[in-house]
Amino acid sequence: MVYVAIGASESLGVGSSDPAQDAWPAVFARGFLPHSATFDNVAVSGATVEDALQDQLSQALAAHPTLVTVWLNVNDLIASVTPADYQHELQSLISQLRQKGGTTVLVANTPPLDQLPIYLACRSGSFGLGTGSLCPAPAALDASVDAYNRATSAVVASTGAILVDLHAAGAEAEKDGTYASLVSADGFHPSDAGYALVARTFGAALQKAAAAS
Repeated sequence: MVYVAIGASESLGVGSSDPAQDAWPAVFARGFLPHSATFDNVAVSGATVEDALQDQLSQALAAHPTLVTVWLNVNDLIASVTPADYQHELQSLISQLRQKGGTTVLVANTPPLDQLPIYLACRSGSFGLGTGSLCPAPAALDASVDAYNRATSAVVASTGAILVDLHAAGAEAEKDGTYASLVSADGFHPSDAGYALVARTFGAALQKAAAAS
């Protein structure tokens, strides 16, 4: 098995105690893949899907992966990429990764963002994120997240990729009161516990797909 992680700062473990060990792709690889699997993380902080098409895709394909994980959405939202453009670019990325269907691709949707401390601080005026920021009204933010998630589901359905429902995992954490523990001190990136939950969610999606095949 050759595993490649495509993503942004979340996939590099920003906000964790030890990014090399606690970034969710590393936790996922240790917990859910064979010891013989090779692992390459080509994620780049701040990356959008368009960025990944330009920079990360070629690196991923050069590794001839059998498994790829993709978590790219929040930076696109911050950059005000429309859901239609996001879907088009994600479709291109996943289609090229899937090629003739020989590569398993796990694609994460967008988690809930309306309880992030950095967003709440921005809404209160105590922290500015600048133009194109995650500072719309909560209903508008939730609508944007929902639109992105519909786009992600459509891409997954059309490419034969596997959906990783981070939104459902985040919503459950909001419901059971554990959401705050999943966010790091920077108010934006996951904490160690958050990265562990992301890894488990990716792992569960992979196991479910394997059981169904």
